[in-house]
Amino acid sequence: MAYLRQPKVTFVRTRADEDLLNRAVEKPRQVYDLFKDMQDESKEKVVVLHLNSQLEVLSYEVASMGVAHQAVFDPFEIYRNAMLARASSLVVVHNHPSGTCKPSNADVAVALRMSELGKLHDMILQDFIIIGFGEFYSFRDHGQF
Repeated sequence: MAYLRQPKVTFVRTRADEDLLNRAVEKPRQVYDLFKDMQDESKEKVVVLHLNSQLEVLSYEVASMGVAHQAVFDPFEIYRNAMLARASSLVVVHNHPSGTCKPSNADVAVALRMSELGKLHDMILQDFIIIGFGEFYSFRDHGQF
């Protein structure tokens, strides 16, 4: 007899500010205002917002906690989790503990890779936002995809 693995998907409910729910995420400033506390993190962190077709937040996940200068995450895993959450699109939020929000070459490469994966899976990457001290960088605002 052979055994098949059956994936188990669970979601944990967490209290959220009313600002996060029942409101379309239409501008990068909204995301920055919600996650600007990430500027105080001593390690790089990657958070993914799963959005419905009206751009409202369905759920979010902390996709990676890295070290002071790097966070490793797999774009494929991010899209897999977004599909399990039944998201229509997503936003990636990432901090730079150094304080600068200028994207590194690695940031540009992974954002473009994720944008391409989003097109392939018909789940658009709405934005890739980098948070620094008191400022942010939006790939969407800078026309990078």
